[in-house]
Amino acid sequence: MPRPDFPAPSAHSLVRAIHAASLNTSAWPEVLEQLRRHLDARVVTLGHHAFTTGSESTMFEASDTGSFSQDMAVFSAHNPWFLSSDDYVPGRVMSGEELIDHDALRRTDFYRRFLKPRGLLHLLCGVVDQRARGAHCVSIYRAEDQDAFDAQKKAELGLLLDHITLSLQSQWRWQEADDLAQALLSVSDHDTRPTLLVTADAEPVYRNRAASRLLDQGHGLCMDGLRLVAASPADRRLLQQTIERLARVDPADASAAPSVLTLAGPPGLPAIVVVVRAAGQVFARQAGARQGLVVVAVRGGNVSHDPARCEFARQYELTAAQAKVSALVFAGQSLATVSRSLNLSENTVRSHLKQIFQKTDTHGQMELVHLHARVCTALP
Repeated sequence: MPRPDFPAPSAHSLVRAIHAASLNTSAWPEVLEQLRRHLDARVVTLGHHAFTTGSESTMFEASDTGSFSQDMAVFSAHNPWFLSSDDYVPGRVMSGEELIDHDALRRTDFYRRFLKPRGLLHLLCGVVDQRARGAHCVSIYRAEDQDAFDAQKKAELGLLLDHITLSLQSQWRWQEADDLAQALLSVSDHDTRPTLLVTADAEPVYRNRAASRLLDQGHGLCMDGLRLVAASPADRRLLQQTIERLARVDPADASAAPSVLTLAGPPGLPAIVVVVRAAGQVFARQAGARQGLVVVAVRGGNVSHDPARCEFARQYELTAAQAKVSALVFAGQSLATVSRSLNLSENTVRSHLKQIFQKTDTHGQMELVHLHARVCTALP
């Protein structure tokens, strides 16, 4: 019976707690404890039973009998309540007696070695979800000296089961999306090209490690409070307007073509080439509305570039030598530096560059760099 100092919670408070748990998995044990008291039970578990192996894993439990789930795992393969997977239809609520009558249950090792030592007999089970290999269930146990679960308790669990299912499915979707996002961010973090995701107000919502290093150096880009700005005051308005414009457009629209900007670097260092690209809209909880995001990616300056993997070189059919010259120009090196890097005369470098201009229909190094940044997506 419910203890006087812990009255059984109402169905309304239970529903609120169930949906709150979709955003906070650590709240599920308290939800199950409320459910245990609400249905006057000894044990409530939320877990998964694998029909192919008979194994049972408990995600959360509430019990007044001490440890339950760990011991259950030892006997789960002999659990007669899981003899047929056909019984476990999502949304179904059933009593243990519907699966096996009490006389037959008492003749099993599962009863003699697991249930009886804990004083348990009655089961009420709600099926949250079933997949090919098993089912997620809410399992509720009463003591042998208690009454079996009646039709009213079964109906109450049926109503609550809908909310539990919605809460868990929401939690699983968010978890799947979050895990995928973390995997993608991990890939980005290993990219040596600085990349940031910013709002229309130029507030970064993500930056990879290379971008953090670039911002620390103040090379072309830096932070002004919470906002990403060009390091050179002369470039700030252009960058701001570009971000604001692209944050308003759909990436699928023709007007969403990426913009390529050249931002001045610190004295003695080359300028950087930045590609600003629309990334679509996401819902912002703080604003209560959708807002546009923009990718800011550095594609020149001190960023290394492998000519052997260069999509730009393949598209414009550059020779190996031309590809190396183009890659070094793209990285912001002067003709003299390119000459020294490739151990070629400056005249030879100029000859290669002239041929590159002809193949790409460009008319200067900066135009070449901007075209290169638009075309090339190869990893460095």
